[in-house]
Amino acid sequence: MGAVSETAGGSERDRVESLAAALRERLGRPPQATVVLGSGWRDRAASLLVAPKSLALADLPDWPAPRVPGHGTEILLGDVAGRRVALVTGRVHAYEGFTAAEIVRGLRAVVTWGARDVLLLNAAGSLDPARPPGSLMPFLDHLNLGLPNPLAAGASLTGAPVFLDLGDLYDPAWRARLCAREPALRPGVYAGLPGPSYETHAEIKMLQSLGADAVGMSTVPEALAARAAGARVLAVSLLTNFAAGVAGGKPSHAEVLAAAAAHGGAAVQILRSAILEGSAELS
Repeated sequence: MGAVSETAGGSERDRVESLAAALRERLGRPPQATVVLGSGWRDRAASLLVAPKSLALADLPDWPAPRVPGHGTEILLGDVAGRRVALVTGRVHAYEGFTAAEIVRGLRAVVTWGARDVLLLNAAGSLDPARPPGSLMPFLDHLNLGLPNPLAAGASLTGAPVFLDLGDLYDPAWRARLCAREPALRPGVYAGLPGPSYETHAEIKMLQSLGADAVGMSTVPEALAARAAGARVLAVSLLTNFAAGVAGGKPSHAEVLAAAAAHGGAAVQILRSAILEGSAELS
């Protein structure tokens, strides 16, 4: 499935509510936590779930299908240590031609279904020689340097701009509980750029001067949409490579997938801890 027209088939709110109804009908009661997986996370993450149900994203109305290698194409629902968890195994990106509303449509539907904890995972490039490939970085904050904003006019659920305070976008209490459980973690600042090309050496120097610790091409639109919908948000990057010019880094997508596979064990441990340290509230 390619990009879906923003004018076809009713309003964006209609599409999100239709998707939420389909999730409710096909999968029953909502999860307490929803996890959106990034490049290379799927197989190890799926191993956490007890008795998972699987639903192809292609079987859901108007859910844009992930096409980038390393991204899955289904939603898995199961239990992790007694918590009901949905894994969205892949995402779509602005660089594929998707609009802001399309990028976040599925996540908005999951929150409308009833999920209240949203955990966003990705693969990112390290801007810090002290954060080598294999490191995991909870988001302290982000810099949005060109990714589309789903709260802008025409992309929000109402069509009108949404003015949202982003001071605590990435839930501080959730992050603090995760870092207390996993003391080796160091939170940092993620720079979101539209891609798909990797950054130039000059751009990397600029990002470092702005205080960014990692760089990637996703996640920020989803965080904005989930928070605006009332969910608690946490995001974690698996640093799969050094960015261009950092410690000799020459990034490629093949390198990203290989590093994600090599460090999958540590990543899935952090994923489990993040799920367990989410809110105790039932959805």
